Amino acid sequence: MKPNYLLPALAAVLGFSIAWIAKPAGTSLPAPVTDHKETTSKPVPSPRMVSENRNSGSVRPKPKDVNASDFPLADQFDQGPKTRDEARMLRLTEALGLSIDQQGKIISLIEDVQSKLDSKLPVLEDLTNRGKMVEAGLEQILTPEQLAKFQEIRIRERENRTELRAQKMLADALEDIDVGPDQREELMARLREKVRSDLQPIPAAATLLFDKSILPTSNKELSVDGLLLLSKMSNKPTSNDGNKVHQEVMESQRRELEEILKCFDGVLTGGQMGQYQAIVHERRATLKRMRENSLRAEAEAEFRRQNPPPAVLGSNVPAPVIREEEQDAFEVDPKDLE
Repeated sequence: MKPNYLLPALAAVLGFSIAWIAKPAGTSLPAPVTDHKETTSKPVPSPRMVSENRNSGSVRPKPKDVNASDFPLADQFDQGPKTRDEARMLRLTEALGLSIDQQGKIISLIEDVQSKLDSKLPVLEDLTNRGKMVEAGLEQILTPEQLAKFQEIRIRERENRTELRAQKMLADALEDIDVGPDQREELMARLREKVRSDLQPIPAAATLLFDKSILPTSNKELSVDGLLLLSKMSNKPTSNDGNKVHQEVMESQRRELEEILKCFDGVLTGGQMGQYQAIVHERRATLKRMRENSLRAEAEAEFRRQNPPPAVLGSNVPAPVIREEEQDAFEVDPKDLE
């Protein structure tokens, strides 16, 4: 080959080699073009997957330990009064500004009045008499300003008692009766009037010694429900006959039911009244079973008392006592043993 032809060929080979060596490392040859186009693309990872992948190599934080300091209100709550009497005296001190000396005198007054219970008098009369003793004692202990505030608390307590009893009656019915908002308001208004009428015969002095009184009565007195039941009974039981007392209680409960039905009458529809009737019938059936079981248990106990089982040898039955004049009859002659 002639030299004039070798020089251009050598230059071309050398240039290609230099270009190959000098090309960028990240570039690649283009993919060959095909006849059909592929539409599939690489899925984009979700933010949750990216976050999990990033945290896969790190240690997850441990749950925070629960300390008592995390609940300051609950901690303060645990340090509060532990009995209702303590809470009542604390509330009276807060509302009336009682001194330590006045607190002690009120506690002594209640204890002295409770010790004067007269079981010979009817319950309501006894509560009224002792309640008047409390009123007279408080007039000597409290200042005129404190006594006026105490009377305001008593009025508020009576209103709260009325509202509470009416709400309980309504809530007892609403558990099984579907009523609308207007019906609920009308029933509540009627039940309030009923409760006010029920509490009206109870003298204000007697309420000072209720078990839920604002005074520290140690829950030793009668409840409002018990006092209302006694006040509605037509006659005071004159004997210990359980059947007569039970019959009188049943009659009192029937009168109470009649008064409640008067509150519901004209407000509830026929279907709603049927729901309430079902409640009453089920409760009556339950009380009847309880009464029958109680009578059966009493009869069985009385039968066992009148017919004790025979003594068994070796049991802890005490040996019969032998009088001195009877001892000779139980002595054994030694000759009889020969």
